[in-house]
Amino acid sequence: MKRIVILKVLLFLFVLPIVAQNSAPFNGFICDIDGVGVKCQISVKGSDKRTVSGKDGRFGLTDIKADDILEIKYKKFRLQLPIKSRKSLKITITDSGEIGSAVEDAELVAAGAEYVVRRELPTKGGVLTADMIAREGFTNLADALRAKAVNLVIDSSGSVTIRGVNSIGNHASALIVCDGVEVSSLNAVNVNDVHSVEIQRDGTLYGFRGVGGVVVIKTKAGVKR
Repeated sequence: MKRIVILKVLLFLFVLPIVAQNSAPFNGFICDIDGVGVKCQISVKGSDKRTVSGKDGRFGLTDIKADDILEIKYKKFRLQLPIKSRKSLKITITDSGEIGSAVEDAELVAAGAEYVVRRELPTKGGVLTADMIAREGFTNLADALRAKAVNLVIDSSGSVTIRGVNSIGNHASALIVCDGVEVSSLNAVNVNDVHSVEIQRDGTLYGFRGVGGVVVIKTKAGVKR
């Protein structure tokens, strides 16, 4: 018995550093050639992990693997950047939409969880507000939700599937409700009219139509009524 306990302790001490390493924050800074921070959408290729950089160009992520690839959406440009075991990246994007440089930065590493706490995006509950939309400059609701809620799959028609929702329909589309009225897709809602969006995994209040979860949208006009 004593030998088993010792083995368990040794296993814990071996695994603990690995867990800590995997959950360590990855901090980034994206700027133009003049060193001014820019707003981008950042995702990890092949996963549902995503975030956005703020107006200052800062962003944070966790659980980044050594061989992960960042996908960066900046204006009309789509860029890919391998992590290559780096713990942070200071990324410069040229006027022609290319990555001018990408280097590890000791200052960003030293910042620890500062940017992660502020920038990593939630996966449930109230995920979007009018302030977020205005701050990040989203031009349509689908893009805003793609950036702000990593548990959503949104197709080109504006249909939404909520990851992890078990339903009779086996990945049934979520019900979309705007000011209490069902709408056909996110494309039917003007992003500038949105006051807030809440993602509800449990849509039992909406009966059978809610088995795939519910996207509850409140508009600015609806809130005033």
